[in-house]
Amino acid sequence: WRTIMRLRTTAPQTLYFLCASAIFRDGLAGIFTFGGVLAAGSFGFSTSDVIIFGVAANGVAAVGAVLGGYLDDYLGPKKIIIFSLVGILIAAVPLLLFPYPMTFWICALILALFVGPAQSSSRTFLARIADPGTEGELFGLYSTTGRATSFLSPLLFGLFVTIFNAQVWGILGIMVVVLAGLLLALPLESPQALHLRKARRAEKKAAKAAQR
Repeated sequence: WRTIMRLRTTAPQTLYFLCASAIFRDGLAGIFTFGGVLAAGSFGFSTSDVIIFGVAANGVAAVGAVLGGYLDDYLGPKKIIIFSLVGILIAAVPLLLFPYPMTFWICALILALFVGPAQSSSRTFLARIADPGTEGELFGLYSTTGRATSFLSPLLFGLFVTIFNAQVWGILGIMVVVLAGLLLALPLESPQALHLRKARRAEKKAAKAAQR
């Protein structure tokens, strides 16, 4: 709690990122949590098919994380996060319109491809905006905030299944969580812009001190 209060006054951007990332990270977790459930319950996958899909999805997510890491170095983590979340939302739409096994294979693997970069870039974003000496503290808070919002995807998944009386519409609940995280992430300053603003502020303080 003391850390949160300190961040609110000294590093509001960091606190805002922790809140925004907690939302979209829960959406990302929901994709893997309910992927197998949807594959079996809505798209007719057998148990062996679900296992194969799980292995393939994790492999694709790993490839996406590696590719996203290279792009992160050039474009910055914010752009990778935004691009990945938008890609997830676009790839999820056909699952609602065309509930066929082949549609699920294609779209779900595309989803997994975007999940990897979003997860990895959210960590690099925090690492780049953390003040020296606070990294361990902030990553502990990063983990805690993620757990604090872990009810969102299951809640909205179940809510939309209940409203539409069909399991496949639970996808829309997860999309709502991802969209909320995306909208919260859009106003974030990039680490580069944040560091530049801090440097200019330090220069102004130094100039005022020199005048005195």
